[in-house]
Amino acid sequence: MKKIYFLLVLLILISCSLSVEKKVHGKGRVSSVSVEEFAAAIGSEGVQLVDVRTAGEYAAGSIDGSINIDVNSGHFGEAADSLLDKKRTVAVYCRSGRRSKKAAEILSMMGFDVVELDKGYNGWIESAR
Repeated sequence: MKKIYFLLVLLILISCSLSVEKKVHGKGRVSSVSVEEFAAAIGSEGVQLVDVRTAGEYAAGSIDGSINIDVNSGHFGEAADSLLDKKRTVAVYCRSGRRSKKAAEILSMMGFDVVELDKGYNGWIESAR
């Protein structure tokens, strides 16, 4: 009887791990870069620029050409999946670099290649002075 329970538990664990593997499409690359490197990256053709701050922060100022997908919205993965092309690099930024690192990790696990602005929008603005 114990052997049957053991086999049942083992089969459940194996099936759970297989279903998790099916949900992860593949790990993409992530690069955390300086303002200069980020500017070069977003100047490249085909790069998708994403501001991962709140809508209010985005409305107060953003990098030209960016779209806003709030990483803390609770729907970041779904929004990114519907709005972004996995065949193209995604460049992400936030205010200071913390949320964009979180977004980069999520996007990478979804199979995107990501360039992340290390010092965030604050660093971007400071470098313009």
